[in-house]
Amino acid sequence: MTIKKIVLFCSILLVISFTNLIAQNQVTFAPVIGLYLYNSENSLPVMGDDNYLLNYGFELSYRNNNLFGYTIQVDYSYLYSGIDDVLTFVNTNEGGPEPIRIYQSDVSLSLNNLDISLIGNLGNKFSFGFGPSFSIVNRSVTVEYYEFEDRLASFNVGIIGLIDMRIPFSKNTEYWYFYSGLKIRYLHGLLYDEGLRDLDGYNQNFVTANLSIGIGYKF
Repeated sequence: MTIKKIVLFCSILLVISFTNLIAQNQVTFAPVIGLYLYNSENSLPVMGDDNYLLNYGFELSYRNNNLFGYTIQVDYSYLYSGIDDVLTFVNTNEGGPEPIRIYQSDVSLSLNNLDISLIGNLGNKFSFGFGPSFSIVNRSVTVEYYEFEDRLASFNVGIIGLIDMRIPFSKNTEYWYFYSGLKIRYLHGLLYDEGLRDLDGYNQNFVTANLSIGIGYKF
């Protein structure tokens, strides 16, 4: 299965989840910031002495409180990390007309995540959940001096655990609410768009901890 087919499958799954709308649904939007508790990319030579540490982005969440008798939550999130001037190169160009040039390489990492969680309640305001996670990961290494860019797309699978808080702004049947959540995610690389690359022995593994604070609506 190619990565494009996987993206199509995840999109269809997301649409199906949103079209099964019945009473007591919740939609949340939240900016996200987090840490890489572990990132296998940090061990690669292209990272030099730098490491991916922070990531940031946003999350869009839909919760159905009675889908086939269960409370199910579907989240889409986008997370990004980028580091400039990771490695420095010097082009002496001995004997040539051009002067000595110094140039750097930049790296970036983006994750498009789809999480599906089975939710349980911890009182009226708190809840917890766990379930599978699917991610399209894009890794990029660029050297502007040579107009060089290496992009690698991959499909990762894993698991998430979350705990969140939702505080209503009113006592109406339909209402806006304040949202805050903490999510731990583990991902493992399954498929790689390797092209002409030799990826023998290469693998991706990520562990992230993300805090989200936003707003939602129950209808």
